[in-house]
Parts: sequence; C-alpha cells; structure tokens
Amino acid sequence: MKNYTLDDSFTVTEDVQLVSRRIVDHLSSAGLRPNETQDGIEVRAGSDLLIRLLGIPLGSKWLPVGIDVHVAEDEQATTVTSAAYDRLGWYVNKKLMWGEDVLNRRLTELLNEVRTALGKPELPQGSATFSS
Repeated sequence: MKNYTLDDSFTVTEDVQLVSRRIVDHLSSAGLRPNETQDGIEVRAGSDLLIRLLGIPLGSKWLPVGIDVHVAEDEQATTVTSAAYDRLGWYVNKKLMWGEDVLNRRLTELLNEVRTALGKPELPQGSATFSS
C-alpha cells in the first residue's frame, strides 16, 4: 500500500544496459539491495515492524520505503523514471500525523541515489504526494 509517492524523471545518452548496470552497482554500493525485474529495478528498504515498535528515533534509514526505477530507450535518449514511495502498510489514519518531513527526506535520498549513479545533480528535498 503506497500512500506517499515522490517521482523523478531525466534523460541520459548511454544505452539501457549500461544505465541499468550503473544504477544497480551504485545502489548496491550504497548499502541497498536492488532487484532487477522485467519492469526495471526495485529496491525495498527499512523495516515496518521496527518503525511501528520504536518509531522515528531509530532514524530515517529504517523507514520502510521503496523505489521502482524504469529505464527506457527511444531514438533520441534513454529516459530514467524513478518512483520512491512509503511501505508503511495499513494504519487507521493513512495520513501520517508525524514524520512527514522525515519521510520526504528519505524518499528524496532514494531518488538522489539513482541520480548520483548517473552523474546527475541531486534534487532538493521534495514533498511526497499523499493519496488516500
């Protein structure tokens, strides 16, 4: 269940295989565990259980988040589209009563890992879109 999402898209000149490999290698070196799928690259990070039990004092690295990266090539360029999202699961009130700034920071960090892998400038902290 994705309640908060933050998206990014940009183009590069390298081919799809090289771009995908660079992203996977960088995400791995950043301590994440990328999984290559037919649709692209996905990463799941953090722990819903620990956040529910201990809360934000654990630090934003433990927030349950994910990112899906799609790399597509056309005649002019290769487009990289990333969607970072929460994996907080079910809550009585889907909208967070606390910690939205921490979640926004963590989602922006994930998007910036993809950008860093390809030498693109980092994004400023974004504000995730909430969907009920």
